[in-house]
Amino acid sequence: MKLKHITYSALLCATLVTSCDLEVIPPSGISKENFWTNESDAWTALNGLYAQLSGFDIWDEMYTDNAHSHKPWEGPYELLQMNGITAGNDFGYDYSTVRITNTFLANIDQCDMDKDLKERMKAEARFFRAWNYLQLVCRFGKAYLFEDVPEYNIPNVRCNSKEEVQAYVLKELNEIADLLPNEYNGNKYYESGRITRAAALALRARAALYFGNYEEAEKSASLVISEGFHDLYHITSLNAAQQKEAQEMEKYIDFDQHPEINKEAFIKGIFSYETLWHAENANPENPEYILTREYMADDNNNDWTRYTYIRPSQMGSGYCSYEPMQDLVSAYWTIDGKTIPTEISADERMQRYASMWTTYFSQKDEENNTYKSISQAEYLKKVPTLDIKAIPYMQEFRNRDSRLYASIQFPLKGWQETDFSQGDYYFMWDPLKAGVDGNESWTGFCYRKMVSLTPYKGSNSVEDYPIIRYAEVLLTYAEAHIINSGWDDKVTTELNKLRDRCGMPHVPASLSKDAAIDFVRNERRIELAGEGHRYEDIRRYGTEYCAKVMNGITYAPCGGFDSNTQTWTKYKVVEKSWDDRLMWMPIPTSAIDVNPLLKEDQNPGY
Repeated sequence: MKLKHITYSALLCATLVTSCDLEVIPPSGISKENFWTNESDAWTALNGLYAQLSGFDIWDEMYTDNAHSHKPWEGPYELLQMNGITAGNDFGYDYSTVRITNTFLANIDQCDMDKDLKERMKAEARFFRAWNYLQLVCRFGKAYLFEDVPEYNIPNVRCNSKEEVQAYVLKELNEIADLLPNEYNGNKYYESGRITRAAALALRARAALYFGNYEEAEKSASLVISEGFHDLYHITSLNAAQQKEAQEMEKYIDFDQHPEINKEAFIKGIFSYETLWHAENANPENPEYILTREYMADDNNNDWTRYTYIRPSQMGSGYCSYEPMQDLVSAYWTIDGKTIPTEISADERMQRYASMWTTYFSQKDEENNTYKSISQAEYLKKVPTLDIKAIPYMQEFRNRDSRLYASIQFPLKGWQETDFSQGDYYFMWDPLKAGVDGNESWTGFCYRKMVSLTPYKGSNSVEDYPIIRYAEVLLTYAEAHIINSGWDDKVTTELNKLRDRCGMPHVPASLSKDAAIDFVRNERRIELAGEGHRYEDIRRYGTEYCAKVMNGITYAPCGGFDSNTQTWTKYKVVEKSWDDRLMWMPIPTSAIDVNPLLKEDQNPGY
């Protein structure tokens, strides 16, 4: 395979420095002859690999029934949901990290440095190569395996099979797990956040689950759990803003009617789940962070997505480019932790919202018989005075899983711990803006989970992001064990750790195998919502599952109000259309142009 489209200079990679303690050499002074000589060079090049970590991965979520983007310039997300993609779209057919890793491994032995440190650094580098191949095989079902640094004009070759790539990923992660430390002591090169044994095992568990190798998934996840270097994050007390929101939760949860719910645990559960992403908790020292994408406040490579792209403009600095859909909101359990709410029709939902809007949040011109929305200032003043329990539209959001309140911004719900500059914050969705205002949600919801509250230079986030967190490992173990052995005490023990953290009732004591698989998959969808797992998950569940969830129209739950005709209408967000060809993404035409042999490896339907 000619790799013209992935040619990266080792010297370029060497300049990607993430530690402020490293000696900086001007690019004009770097050459093959003077770079790969000492330990400092090895650190610089290895840090270049850490810079390849992508961090927040909501983009994959928008290829599914969880999320949506109404801005086509952001990417072909809606196009994929509607089965409109072609080989002209590139869904990440990229070997850059593989080549940078191979360049590092081919040259580090020239560095005069401690032998044990050198071997550890090689293992760290191999992790990134395995990660790159995991992404390739999950997207395209095949990839070209290479461990050398190919010349520019090597002969064309075809891809290796799915089975070969999957075996390679599992082998690599198994080997490096035994070479990596459980933790780092730190030195002048700031070792916090580097790849650990647990990170290699957790990624191996994820890979094996995606590959349908449940024995290996359970084995690797079990090791992460039993070796005890990670745990779920919990808060011990509420700050003033959280206490204020806790009082509002009385409007949403009928605690007196649900004795199975511990009010204190439920409230702390909301904020334990929410704040693991925020401020001082967002760093590698958080016990839930197995692998962390770190950011520096004085670095231009910060996270725009979490502070700008997933925020509503109502909060300020928000584009609302990526938004959760009703499909996801409907998946959150009711307060009992095991029942999905009875779905209501789009017509009924729209009528309920219309009634609420016309009653509380609009002004009517009696002379012209027309309506317009009240101002945001009026809205923010009125919401706290309303009896939420008496409003039909709001019943859908009452007595639900605590993670719903920590994950989704829906109409009327308050969020007090924000950087909102106008006092108390309550999410507002204006039906007059449905499908009109590009910086407002078109689905009727915005994300709350993972939205950054710590800006840098007004629009970026500097909060670190957990690429792999311990909650995923617990869910991987549970699903794999169910498929291997069924629902038993080992499964409930691990899942109840999640339930205890979020203040929800324990999972059922007994379930049939089929019911257990359905249960844990929905629990996974809720717990990991917005973190990029749904894309691989629905495809590994099979074409029948995909056809079920990826067909049909998703409507904005609040409908839309046409100011010209003064009538309400259902607003279509997207009409999902599934085709089995979407099980795999197309190898892009740009890659086939470079290597015509890839045409033989193209996936069906493209």
